[in-house]
Amino acid sequence: MKSNYFYKTMAVAAAALCTLSAMAKRPRVIDNPECMANSTDNTLTVTRIELSDTATVVSFHAKYKPGWWIRLSRSTVLVDDAGRRYATRCGIGIGLSKRFTMPKSGEADFKVSFEPLPLSTRYIDMIEGPNDYKIWGIHERGEKPLGKDATAITPDTALQIADEAAFFRRGTGVVRGRFAGKHPTIINHYGYNAIMHTETPKVFEVAYDGTFTATLPVECPTLDYLNNDNSKYYFYLCAGDTIDVTINEDNTVSYADGTRHQRLLTLLSNYSPDMSLDYHHMNTLADSLTFADYSKAIVSGTEQRMAFANYLIGKYGLDTEEAHLLRTITRMRCCMFISWFKENDTDTTATSDMNPANYAFMRYMGLEDLTCFSLPFELYFLQNRYEYCKPIAYKRIPGKPANRLEWADDSRRMAIDEAIFGLGHPSKLLQLIWLNEEYYTRAVYDKDPERGSTLIDSRRQLLVSPFLRARLDSLQRRLDSRAKATYALPKGRASDAFNAIVKPYRGKTVIVDFWATTCGPCVAEIEASRKLRDSIAAMPGVELVFITNERQTSDKSYKEFTAKYLNGEESYRIPYDDWLRLMALFKFNGIPHKEIVTPDGRIANMEPPQLYHGEHALREIKRMARKLRK
Repeated sequence: MKSNYFYKTMAVAAAALCTLSAMAKRPRVIDNPECMANSTDNTLTVTRIELSDTATVVSFHAKYKPGWWIRLSRSTVLVDDAGRRYATRCGIGIGLSKRFTMPKSGEADFKVSFEPLPLSTRYIDMIEGPNDYKIWGIHERGEKPLGKDATAITPDTALQIADEAAFFRRGTGVVRGRFAGKHPTIINHYGYNAIMHTETPKVFEVAYDGTFTATLPVECPTLDYLNNDNSKYYFYLCAGDTIDVTINEDNTVSYADGTRHQRLLTLLSNYSPDMSLDYHHMNTLADSLTFADYSKAIVSGTEQRMAFANYLIGKYGLDTEEAHLLRTITRMRCCMFISWFKENDTDTTATSDMNPANYAFMRYMGLEDLTCFSLPFELYFLQNRYEYCKPIAYKRIPGKPANRLEWADDSRRMAIDEAIFGLGHPSKLLQLIWLNEEYYTRAVYDKDPERGSTLIDSRRQLLVSPFLRARLDSLQRRLDSRAKATYALPKGRASDAFNAIVKPYRGKTVIVDFWATTCGPCVAEIEASRKLRDSIAAMPGVELVFITNERQTSDKSYKEFTAKYLNGEESYRIPYDDWLRLMALFKFNGIPHKEIVTPDGRIANMEPPQLYHGEHALREIKRMARKLRK
């Protein structure tokens, strides 16, 4: 057994090593460096870098809430111009991988010693982990840009794809993977389909030896990711492709040699650069600017992000196609901010969000490039933002108050879309809106099938994309065939988990509400619906059941919330793996989400009412319960 003296001696030696690292010869010092991007919301800023032949010492200034803690992992690395990684040695004024509590001032300074970088290094990336602190492109002020010296948001037209016949090819692709170390029991795929605007999440079981096989539907060359907790494992698949990946013990991803777009996949999986605008910053601007000035801020922010994209392209050696994909990701994510934050804004002047001229920058973003379809996550949400931006979604009513709006019809949308894009025909985003309104179309079909068919026929004439026209035809066939009123759950672990919860209520119509305490709309709906739920509880043959999960609702918050708002009601908190299986079973990603179980245990093909709709929801529930009892 080693004595306490031995441990004290070793501790002194370690402290001395840190001190020597910090005091080593300093042939190069960078004071108050700039950076290309900072994912810490400026919680951490780099104030100095000291490069010597024995160590690289980085000085940080931390700014955070007094009494709250931050933590910098021991696995943090620096990355040099050539992409080589340099590990931490020790913290000076901070313990690595330990909580550092902020003082009363809310500000603190500390240093971290790393292995020595080459003294000639121009740009340094500090990477804590894919989902942790990252400060990109730390460099001396005035340093020549690394990579393409351009911030232009206009895409390279020579790289844009326009041939639909060659581009779209439906089929499946396969990701074969292996976890080299500790592994989860399942991984999942969110399954966003931007073309039909549907969600088909899937889960894939991980075998005892850490291997898994994910077979995924693709409509065209697709860049997307598998999800494990907060880690993303990116893939690029065409119909018929199979790629092999290894998830290493440190959760980094290695791709088999020859994998298409290997460098881009490695960058996205292992470094997870944020290519979008800063949400909190844009929200602050929205509170203080007219929409005309806000749209200029989108352009300015996009230019900064394009400079960051070009930096990554140069530093990580992306080829021409990979560079085009990364720039397209950047433009699409920045464009998502067209959805105005001031929902009750009453400005009707030329500076308002109802003036299509303030969206004209979108015509330069390359959104007609078929490459956008290779990015289902980005296109899914961008199409949603475009559909609900005010000039596309609404029209002003003459003679009414300024904030009185009505839903726009197709002719209004076409006119606004033309003012924005100037194409002479509907943009691909508008065509996707017409194609993707499956819920609205189904609602029309339910009430008036002839009107629904007429609506689809009119929209078919407006679609200029042959591929999208064919998909609209398939949508119409599906609507014409009409889904069965109810269906039985397939056999499997997900159905077993669900049936274990709802079986005690057999003989009743069960409304199942998926929710979480970390979901603002879920919490608001529950808090506001106490009176309605009391009415439901008094209804014979109807039961309301709440299901949440252990990841998104902590044990403490679950007990406190249910005691206050769901006391005496049927509520369950299940393991997160089971939750992911239920997401795949019922094809949802977002919450709140509801399902209806018939008295005989089948699932009803009905759109459950939202609880905050009050008396209207109560009438709908009564109607559905009567229908399901027949």
